[in-house]
Amino acid sequence: MKKIYLISVITVIFGFLLTLKPDWFTFFWGWQLLLLPTTAGMLMVLTQDEKRSYLFLPKLIIGSIMTSFVFMAIWLIIVYNSGEKIYIPQALYTALFFAAIIIFGGLVGIVIRGINLLLKNHAKNKQKI
Repeated sequence: MKKIYLISVITVIFGFLLTLKPDWFTFFWGWQLLLLPTTAGMLMVLTQDEKRSYLFLPKLIIGSIMTSFVFMAIWLIIVYNSGEKIYIPQALYTALFFAAIIIFGGLVGIVIRGINLLLKNHAKNKQKI
């Protein structure tokens, strides 16, 4: 679980650094912003040492919700300090959107991990013959 916390902290730090300069997101209309949570979800799965897919999901869900809500809390603090109005429902919807993107990245990571495990088992069975 410490790896999940570390990935969450790194994701929040990178997200915070990317929000400091919003001009970076003009290329492809900002779609590259979704690469950070997708990559975080993949890493949350690929760093685990499990062999069954249902064992990945609790840590993935906890990590994704924790990461997205911490990032939105930091974002709300920044918005509050700048003197703008805070819209809590909009922030919650955004946090849930990022959590869904992280979970999607985790599901892609589960597919990658499953293919990797199948290839390892196939190589072991081939050596026995």
